[in-house]
Amino acid sequence: MYLNTLGKNEMYKSVSEIVGTDIEVVKKFIKENADNIVDCNYDENGIEQLNIDELIQGKTLNQIDSLIVNHITPRENEKTIWDEGLLTLSYALTQKTALSDYLKKWGFTFSFDQKQITMYKNDVIVEVKHKLGTNLDMRLGGEKTLNDYNINGYLFVNEFEEDAISGWLGSPEFLKSLSIYYSNHNIANDYCDKCQNYYVSFEVPIDKVDLEGFSDDIDSMRKTEILLRYVINALSYAAMEQKPFLPMYNPIIFLKRDYNVPKENIRKIWDFQRRGVKWIPIESSSITN
Repeated sequence: MYLNTLGKNEMYKSVSEIVGTDIEVVKKFIKENADNIVDCNYDENGIEQLNIDELIQGKTLNQIDSLIVNHITPRENEKTIWDEGLLTLSYALTQKTALSDYLKKWGFTFSFDQKQITMYKNDVIVEVKHKLGTNLDMRLGGEKTLNDYNINGYLFVNEFEEDAISGWLGSPEFLKSLSIYYSNHNIANDYCDKCQNYYVSFEVPIDKVDLEGFSDDIDSMRKTEILLRYVINALSYAAMEQKPFLPMYNPIIFLKRDYNVPKENIRKIWDFQRRGVKWIPIESSSITN
């Protein structure tokens, strides 16, 4: 079972298949309940309270096997995404990639022992220390860190307030941390000058994701129940004739630390453009899978 969040029609189809009912039944449920659902402004703390008993009518849900996740990435062009897929930080720094090639020009190379990334400057190990204003030591992992190398994304294709996503725009977050650590903003800015921002939709197995606000131990059926409610919530927002005052919650999806997204799993690449204080995914001319 595939949860496709690329658009409204795809979401209606996915909900109908997960529930095991007709699309028209789903549309009727949304039409009758959208106002009440939107008024609740559900987020990760309350989403399981969204009552869908009337829709599922006691049936057992069909478990989701894979879903679409959407990731913000600055790249020189779309080709690097189609060629490389999306990579964990540990892989992107230690293998031959567009990012590692760029960093070599600054004299930086890296190794990874499955627990910590080691950084070298001109072939000499850098003993990275904690420094105010940068989280470089945390990004490289190791003792007293979260080993945060994984790929994060969002469940829906939606607009974003700039303040909420500024760390991922222009250049990778790691380059920003490195620039601050060395007090040399050109490390990030030179990369930024050559790049534009993309919103990348990809398919990922449900057992390779964790959901914001929930334990990473929950099983795939509970993830299915939560994700289904998020999609019903999103369809309710889409059904409103007037835009609600409070924005829709777009949950963050965390991929497992060791999971790189294969290029074959990329489903669509959107241009990610600024409109005022918002960033919006725009249909690209590129092909989709």
